[in-house]
Amino acid sequence: MSLSLFKNLIPKKKSDASRIEVALEKSRLDQLKQFSKKLQVPLGDGQLLNEALTHKSYTHERKMNPSYNNEKLEFLGDSVLGLVISQHVFETYPGVTEGGLSKVKSVVVSAQVLSEKAAGFGLGDFILLGKGEEKSGGRVRTSLLADALEAVIGAVYLVGGLSEARKLVLSLLKDDVGKVFSGRIEKDHKTLLQEYFQKTQKTAPRYEVVREWGPDHNRNFEAACIIGGKTLATGTGKNKKEAEQLAAQEAIRKLKIQVSTPSDHKI
Repeated sequence: MSLSLFKNLIPKKKSDASRIEVALEKSRLDQLKQFSKKLQVPLGDGQLLNEALTHKSYTHERKMNPSYNNEKLEFLGDSVLGLVISQHVFETYPGVTEGGLSKVKSVVVSAQVLSEKAAGFGLGDFILLGKGEEKSGGRVRTSLLADALEAVIGAVYLVGGLSEARKLVLSLLKDDVGKVFSGRIEKDHKTLLQEYFQKTQKTAPRYEVVREWGPDHNRNFEAACIIGGKTLATGTGKNKKEAEQLAAQEAIRKLKIQVSTPSDHKI
């Protein structure tokens, strides 16, 4: 391929004026200032942080520009999150194997862990949601909270650079990395649920993807946790494995199964 043809494939850089911005009311800006102070992250002009905390249901309901929501920032934040955790593990635990690194990442950056961190500092209170999403429990939904936290990480990266994003990520997840290496992290929910049913009913749940949507670079999957032909719960994630884990987590919550049993994670 010639250089000129290759250049034609690269989209031209747009000016900052092309970025979608919204008028922030004083009450909303005060909220964003409170949020940035709580997390100790840079606010900038508040636009990116507001976008990171805007769910597409809010945009759709108010007939705003459909591109104004946190999905792109979530995609960016996911990459920044993976980079920061990988670098931290690489530098802090020099003996870790490639497989061990993947294992640590899969645990620490899972929707389950991210949503727990988000709920811990009240992120749900700051998200702009549509009325329907609000009524259906969106502010406490695992996948929604995890996605919003990733979007916030993406916004912090754009406003303050990698150093600020790194400070945020490690302030939230550094201890969880340590737990994986010390063997104090809990068993995954699919394992706990399987052990429960094998012990009580001599059977095991199965999982089925019942729905998937979104573009190839940002697919969403909904999985059902099924036992004896009956759906116990469903979960939504960015891949099939995550969706199944969240379905198992919801089933455990409904059945009130004890989940405090620790397991060894040999890295």
